[in-house]
Amino acid sequence: MSRMILSMQCPYCQTQLTESSVECSHCSLSIKSANALLGPVPQLSTGINDFLALLDKKAKKKLNKSLIKLGERFPQVRMHVIINEFDPKYSVATHLFWLFNQDSLSTSDQKGGKNHSILLGLDTSQSLCSIIVGYGLEPFLARKALDDVLDTAQASLSAGCYSDAILTIIDNLSHLMQETCQQLTEVLNLSEAETSQPIEY
Repeated sequence: MSRMILSMQCPYCQTQLTESSVECSHCSLSIKSANALLGPVPQLSTGINDFLALLDKKAKKKLNKSLIKLGERFPQVRMHVIINEFDPKYSVATHLFWLFNQDSLSTSDQKGGKNHSILLGLDTSQSLCSIIVGYGLEPFLARKALDDVLDTAQASLSAGCYSDAILTIIDNLSHLMQETCQQLTEVLNLSEAETSQPIEY
């Protein structure tokens, strides 16, 4: 059975997609074609994936603590990070799409609109970063807003300060999600009592 693409926009050609899309209608990108292009899938774990061993023990501990705090603030959200040198023939976004749609980062009950995962990728060879969010978050987190979050870390990334870059992105992403929750509260005209608990996506 073909698996659906967990993205509302094709990471390769930017064509709009739907939750039921199994491939891009414009460039035909799919999980199957991405596997054929990009080769064996690396072994991914939840949280930090430092394939280049650039982070020391202290930095990893600090990053994991930051990810835990993000998860506590937004219980449905699980954020993962990949640090690697990606094949420059394809955009970092395409690599993340490929990795995000593998089974290791989400369970079978976290598909489609129930997917609230976030995957951040840092390409050290090009000093680039990209981020992809699950279909359940995409209606709330605009691409432009996510790009603005990434821009805040570009100086640290260019300087090779990868831990600082990731921490900056996590912090600004948390602020973005908090602002989104507040905007939803205003749009839905919820009372203070109704919003005393964190808003769940």
